[in-house]
Amino acid sequence: MAFNDVNTFDYAFDENGTGGFNSDKDLEVLVNHVSKPIAPTITESFQDVPGRYGGVFLGNSYGEKQIDIPITIYPADRDDYNRIITNLSKALINTTDDADTQYPLRFNDQPDVVYYGHFTAIPTPTFINEGVQDCTTTLTFMLADPRGFLPQRDLKITSNEQVIIPAGNTPVQPVIHIIPKTDLYYFGYTLGDQYVAVGYHVDDGSTVTNADGNVTSLTPHQELQVHDPCNSMSTWFQAGQDTQEVKIYRGENDGKATATATALMVAKDSKGHYNWGTVGKHKNLFYGPVIIHQGIPKISNYWKVSMRFHHIKRMKNMRAMGKVEGYLLDSNGNVCGRMGITDYAEGRYPRGYIQLGSSFNATDDKGNYLTLLYNEGGRKVNGQNNHKVKVNLTKTVKAKTTSKAKAKAKSARMYQATIQREAFKLAAKKTTSKKKKKATKKVTKKKSGGKSKSTKVSKPTVKTKSKTINTYVMETTYMNKDAYSNFFGEFSLERQKKTIGGKVYDNWVAEINEFNPKTGVAYSINTAGKVHIHTEKLDKSGKFGFALANVAATFMKHDIKEDLVSPKVAYKSDFETLTDLKIYTSDGSDDPDDIPHVIAHAGEEIIIDSADNTVTVAGRNVDKYVSWLSTFPSIEGDVSQEMHFTPDPANADITLEYKPAIK
Repeated sequence: MAFNDVNTFDYAFDENGTGGFNSDKDLEVLVNHVSKPIAPTITESFQDVPGRYGGVFLGNSYGEKQIDIPITIYPADRDDYNRIITNLSKALINTTDDADTQYPLRFNDQPDVVYYGHFTAIPTPTFINEGVQDCTTTLTFMLADPRGFLPQRDLKITSNEQVIIPAGNTPVQPVIHIIPKTDLYYFGYTLGDQYVAVGYHVDDGSTVTNADGNVTSLTPHQELQVHDPCNSMSTWFQAGQDTQEVKIYRGENDGKATATATALMVAKDSKGHYNWGTVGKHKNLFYGPVIIHQGIPKISNYWKVSMRFHHIKRMKNMRAMGKVEGYLLDSNGNVCGRMGITDYAEGRYPRGYIQLGSSFNATDDKGNYLTLLYNEGGRKVNGQNNHKVKVNLTKTVKAKTTSKAKAKAKSARMYQATIQREAFKLAAKKTTSKKKKKATKKVTKKKSGGKSKSTKVSKPTVKTKSKTINTYVMETTYMNKDAYSNFFGEFSLERQKKTIGGKVYDNWVAEINEFNPKTGVAYSINTAGKVHIHTEKLDKSGKFGFALANVAATFMKHDIKEDLVSPKVAYKSDFETLTDLKIYTSDGSDDPDDIPHVIAHAGEEIIIDSADNTVTVAGRNVDKYVSWLSTFPSIEGDVSQEMHFTPDPANADITLEYKPAIK
């Protein structure tokens, strides 16, 4: 919240510069002349030397910088004074944040410069004159980091011969973003004689050179066999009667799949509706298209599979049911594992899972499958349990209609029937048997003053007419949401071998990581509320290990009441896609550090944060690969300098991000 008045300051605002408090508008104080200090506190290090004229100067130490902010308050009366003092206390004293929190402050005579610090003194105000509430005091703001910071700058690195001259006039810690075009065993940068080195020092990613100059060819821990961006059906085929079948758990193959520019998903029919298949045909089962990959180059005993799914529940009351899954197949086409997301009935929490086996019913298949991950992602939002929603059922019925003339004839017949009943009762007294009378009879009426007249009355012809009736069924919805209700991320499973006591067992490593759908990069593990789940399970039974030969995927829905009424009630089904597939062959090692291996794959974002001295790859912390001699050097403001990067900027997208600072 920047204001035109230069004699104000803003405090505790957001990273984007908004929010917080303004001294004039929010705190209602007048800021007097602020004399900003030239330098922080300076402590000299000096060593006395006996018998020497003078001593040895060992340098200066620079500490905090103190800014004194004199303010004046002009309350209208005592109540106004109390209100302003209370607001000042609330704004400037914060006991809820961490003790080491530094708050931003800027003076609006220099709005581009932000200081980070904390108030250490808020003295009791001194009244200026007797009989009035005007008062003054001086706030003390201390900067643990004595620099002032300018807005963030991003510098694109295009060459290792590029000379940079950062803004500002003092050193700052940069954040380096690297997106390589090839897999990397090693990356980093140098600045003068300082550097950051991460990974294994290798030549061209295929050999390693030791300190004696001996060159050894690498046998990588993992080798990427398949990387399918899932933007074409050319590498997939749809399962059907004339092709390979895949045994889907609680699901049946139906409908049609298609490819878009970014994903594989269910196709649409001529009316623009998703073609899941035939509604009402699949009793209590999911249904939709099943697609199978064309195959992988090498069947591997040890492997890793990563599949990236999109799953969005678009129905507001969360009743829609769908699932998106990947299936792992052996050389006979048998299902040996699955991973994906499934909705549960009536808006219960969707689950994400990674399981081994061929069928996964908790009652019938108990002991025949192994669950590695099965959860709601740790981000539940409770809905309204047993909340009822109206489902509108419209149905057509046949209704009888008669004309006015026919209605009169009906009344006449009713009158005649009454006469017949009375005559029958009279005759019954004389005889015990009587023939049934015909449906029509002659009725004699006598007009006043005339002759008797006989008339014949016939049954009316009754017509029927279609009529639409609206009725409602109250259905249950739990309206629960969790991490998988709106999810884009990667499921991965790796088979490793682990030797214990001379025996070799399967060690399974399962992960679910949430990605940013806008950037296609995994969220940092420090991003609150995002899914990052890793688990390992040692299987000594030997029941679930298999050589991976292929994978399949499916996009399915499940009928709900809205599908089964006639006519159907329109609603939004789930949005489900497969956007990426990676298949690795492995040597089975359960220790990725035992030999040099790829630590950053092509397209994964590397972030080297020199402020926190941390390194991540696609959100994964890789600090264990950082050389202990790495210094994470700063860049010097207003000084010409060269930085050299690995990989070369010609083979990667490299951006240097920093906040310029002034002394």
